[in-house]
Amino acid sequence: MDRVNFDRGRVRPSLTTDVSVGAELWHKDKATVRFQADGQNLNNRLNLIDFAGLFSGNAIAPPRSFSLRLQTSF
Repeated sequence: MDRVNFDRGRVRPSLTTDVSVGAELWHKDKATVRFQADGQNLNNRLNLIDFAGLFSGNAIAPPRSFSLRLQTSF
């Protein structure tokens, strides 16, 4: 609740750190293999996006998450 400024009725600013890395692993004629890794909210802060919104209520950003993607095309 320290993210909310009750006097102004607003959410204090916050910062999230996201990173994404990708590479083409293999390419031959019309076939390609790509790899991508993503990380969201690396500092794992509780980010309050909206507090007591008129239409949506409270909105909280997701916690730290990672994803890997392997894509092939031919």
